[in-house]
Amino acid sequence: FYKHSLLYLACVDIEEDMAPEERFARARDLSISAFLGETIYNFGELLMHPILDALDNTEHEWIKKLLFTFNEGNIGKFEALAPLFPRMPLLQENYPFLRQKICLMALIESVFKRPADKRTMTFETIAVETRLPLDEVEHLVMKALSLKLIRGSLDQVDRTAQISWVQPRVLSRAQIGELAGRLGSWIGKLEGVEKRIAPEVLVGA
Repeated sequence: FYKHSLLYLACVDIEEDMAPEERFARARDLSISAFLGETIYNFGELLMHPILDALDNTEHEWIKKLLFTFNEGNIGKFEALAPLFPRMPLLQENYPFLRQKICLMALIESVFKRPADKRTMTFETIAVETRLPLDEVEHLVMKALSLKLIRGSLDQVDRTAQISWVQPRVLSRAQIGELAGRLGSWIGKLEGVEKRIAPEVLVGA
């Protein structure tokens, strides 16, 4: 349903071809489908689509906020919105799955924030980032690996996860700002190396 609906929306003018009630229903149902999809961890195409504006100023506006919360892997916001789940029984019934899903998204976000040379994470660090008991961390990382959300390996002796790749996704403005800051830091390091090497190159010449 999710992929077919997005393909359909790509072929229509939602303002001209869909009534407000239909846009609202489509946005609501697509959001629920994204939350409950067992292999859907990239909400980018939906987050960028104007169909979501149909939820603004309605009783289900919180669903739009929840989509962005998942995309950010923000467990705090997830827990703040969870009391609203009874308004949408499908979400309430699938709370354990949604809780695992937000933990996986939090893991992805935690890896994304780290420089490539600092992506060996202890189980303790992952437990803090995902708000999970320590004994559930290994299972979470294995789940992320099996879903191909990340690539890497587990060291069960040292209790660490070495992550070499994380699934790309649409970034929020805050995430883009953080990425820009890291890029600036990386450029600064390169310039520092260049300044140290330049005199040696001149002497060698």
